[in-house]
Order: sequence, then C-alpha cells, then structure tokens
Amino acid sequence: MRCRNCGHDNGRNTGKCENCGFSLEPQTDPMKQQRAALQKPLDDSKGRNATPPDLSSTRTGKGGLIGLMVFLIGAAGAVFIVSSFDRAEYEPEVEMTAEDLEVEIPVDSLPILLGTDIVYVFNAEGTSAAPRTNVDLSLIPEGTGVSFLGRGSMSIQPVVNYMLQKINSNDFRSLAPDSLYAWTDSTETDYMAVAILPVVSDSAEVQPVELKILFTEEWFRVMIDEFNKDIVEPANGYRYDERVFNSGMNQAVRTISRRNTDERPVYVTLIFPSESTFGEAMEIAESVSVAIDSLGYEGFNIKWVNVTN
Repeated sequence: MRCRNCGHDNGRNTGKCENCGFSLEPQTDPMKQQRAALQKPLDDSKGRNATPPDLSSTRTGKGGLIGLMVFLIGAAGAVFIVSSFDRAEYEPEVEMTAEDLEVEIPVDSLPILLGTDIVYVFNAEGTSAAPRTNVDLSLIPEGTGVSFLGRGSMSIQPVVNYMLQKINSNDFRSLAPDSLYAWTDSTETDYMAVAILPVVSDSAEVQPVELKILFTEEWFRVMIDEFNKDIVEPANGYRYDERVFNSGMNQAVRTISRRNTDERPVYVTLIFPSESTFGEAMEIAESVSVAIDSLGYEGFNIKWVNVTN
C-alpha cells in the first residue's frame, strides 16, 4: 500500500514505511476509527476553561512620556539649527564669458609710464636686467615691443653688450625692439629716450644703407662703408655740436642722394667711446634723433669702441 504520510508505495500493509518509517497498520484502519480520538474531549476541559482568561494588559509604564520628551528635544534642536545657519538660496546659473575667464594680472606702472610693453631694467652695474611688464610672459604675442632702462651713471659698455645679446637671441625673434631709456635724476621720475632698431637678417630682401656716426672728444666722424665714404670733422669736446654735426651730415646726405639706393631705408648707428657713461651717450643720441628724423633716416643701433688718439 501507499504510505499516507509520504506517499511511498511499499507493496505491503504491515510493518514500517520504507521511506519515512511510519507504521503502516494504523493507516489501514477505517476513517471513523482514526477520527474517534478527535471527537472525545479532554478530561475536565469544560470545567477548567469555562471562564475565558482576561487577556488585557494591566501593566502601566512611562513609554508615552519618554516619547513626548524625545519629540520635544528633537523639535528644539531643529529650531536651533534653523536659527543658527543661513538658509540656502537658489542662484540661477550665470553664463561665463571669455572676459570672465581672463586672469587679472597685477598692473605695473613702469611700462605704462614709458609707453612700452616690456622693459628690461638694468641693475646698478648694467650687467643684467629684469623684465617689468603687464603682458603675460607665457603668452607673449608676436611683435610685442621690448625696451631697456638704466641709470645714466652706468658705463656704456655693459648696457650695450647686454642689449645686443638680448636682441640677437633666439627668444627675441618674435619680439620687436622698442626704445632705450635712461633715468636723468635720482628719484627716477624723469628720463631720456631714443628708439632702437630691429635686427636685419642677411637674408632680408631689402638691406638698409648703414650710416655710422662716431663721437669722440676730438673728432666727429661719419662713415658709409657701402660707399667707402669716411667724413671727419674736428669736434669741440665730447658732446653734440649742431654746427659740426650738420657739416658732416650734409656731406653724408649728398653722398647717399647721388647713389642709386632704390629708396632703401637708411639706418643710423651711433658709436661712443668705451669710457663714456650711459647718460652721456643718451644725451647725444636724443639730440641726433631730432636731426635724423627731419632727414627721413631711422635710428638707432648703439655700439661702443675703444678710441685711441
């Protein structure tokens, strides 16, 4: 028979089920006999359970009071937090423009005073110079003007040497020489200024005519090497003398005008004695600048030379 407990088919009605171990004999009794025990009440069950037990809770506690206190403490904390901190306010997103993203660069008054983009300021000896600018040095645009500034008491030699080295360096190729400045007072408020010329490459299509002018204590000299012209005039001391200058320059102008220069520009190079100070050279250069502007010539290249009598 099949076991009524697990459903296993044992093939017999006696003994225990091979699967679950329950006895098979009681499982063959009539259904009435099997349920007879369920219909018989337990002894004295009616007397004991005649009155249903009271299931209501009679225990008293302080849970409600504790809950109320927790609520009040939480409410007080919320009021304190709200009153202690500013409430967040929504701010609409503002569209950023290129101008807003620009980094402000501290303004340096010196380049503004001199009217130049970058100015190299010499140390007391003129052997080195530090740049002063309002231009971002990491993003220097091509053609940015570069000038040089020093005290007039310095020797002309280190100033010219440093300036020429800087102008001829590779990192100067995209820049444009602007001016040469010299302080004229100890308070460094007044100055002299002359223009300086760019470097002309040997491969340039148009080569300028170079006119050299040398000032010494005893002689004023004008040279045009291209035309083998050397003009010498006696000087009245180491200074700019308008009469002497005009006498020598008139001869140079006639020499250039008689040549077929195809309207090539004339570049002026000023040469000073090695013992000259920067201030002395600048004072002469300023006077020469006025004269050559009227001739349509351009200046200056600045050099120094050892002069022997």
